[in-house]
Amino acid sequence: MHASCHWLTRSGAFVLCLLCGVGVAIVLIEALRYDHRAGSAFRAIVSAPLAERLQQPFPRLMDDTHGKRLVISRPPQRIVSQTLGTDEILLAICDPQRIVALSPLADDATYSNVTAQARGIVGRANAGAEQILHFHPDLVFVASYSKAELVALLTMAQAPVWRFTDFDHLDDIKMNIRLIGYLIGEDHHAETLVQSMEHTIAQVRARIPRDAPPVRVMLYDLSGYTGGTHTTFDDMVRVVGATNVAAVHGIKGFRKISREQLLQWNPDVIITSADLGVAAETRHQLLQDPAIAVTRAGQQQRVIVLQSSFFLTVTHHIVRGIEQLAHELYRLRS
Repeated sequence: MHASCHWLTRSGAFVLCLLCGVGVAIVLIEALRYDHRAGSAFRAIVSAPLAERLQQPFPRLMDDTHGKRLVISRPPQRIVSQTLGTDEILLAICDPQRIVALSPLADDATYSNVTAQARGIVGRANAGAEQILHFHPDLVFVASYSKAELVALLTMAQAPVWRFTDFDHLDDIKMNIRLIGYLIGEDHHAETLVQSMEHTIAQVRARIPRDAPPVRVMLYDLSGYTGGTHTTFDDMVRVVGATNVAAVHGIKGFRKISREQLLQWNPDVIITSADLGVAAETRHQLLQDPAIAVTRAGQQQRVIVLQSSFFLTVTHHIVRGIEQLAHELYRLRS
């Protein structure tokens, strides 16, 4: 998403630019003063038993991972979501009438799992601060990858902003669901959603044959990227009882690898993702790759193509990707 800069041509643009520069500097200084205790504090709050969270009255106070305090005086009624992740979680636990704007990605079926629900929300929050402030929000959700100048302008305008920073693990997803529930006063619905995730995962694990031999799998896409530790992909693989070959060989995060590494690691199964309607084509292209063709995965035609919106999501919808992975990996019956 790209920020709209048309507002810079209006009167007062020079002053706004100066303020933006100052604000960005402040944000960067705060980032350098990272406070691990603050991060641990909010994790402790949202990980507390549901009964304790329900007893916390408003105003609710929360310090983010940079030690910045957010004070929410009452349950927010004009929520703006600037990320697809918060779009998907909010639409699962919050009354739509309390959401005044979603991110534009909510409408993109390539990535979004909530396109139908999103039609009920008229507003869209592009990357421009002025456009977001036009909604008169009482809570704005952004992410660590949101532009620093956006966060700075929103902060200077005294808009209540919460930045999400952790997306690498299933536990991060659960924490973010509970955190959103806490910030908007929907703790019960948030906990129900987390419990639903855990129930689905337990059902998936129960269906995996106990005598199934260990399977060595590897993420590999048409661009040559794989995924190691500190990724939701690695967590998905662990949940279904398989071994992530890239993680075993020390890969962290997502990284491009050579064909020589692919051949040397020789996975039993290759996993990738694709948009709706092109899964078969993607699988065919990978199987035609000479490097893949000589691996055990290629020789046995074992390439699993997960739906992109289930694979790339950082929300509860990831359990649908886990279900698909287990189903195809172990050839489970529907």
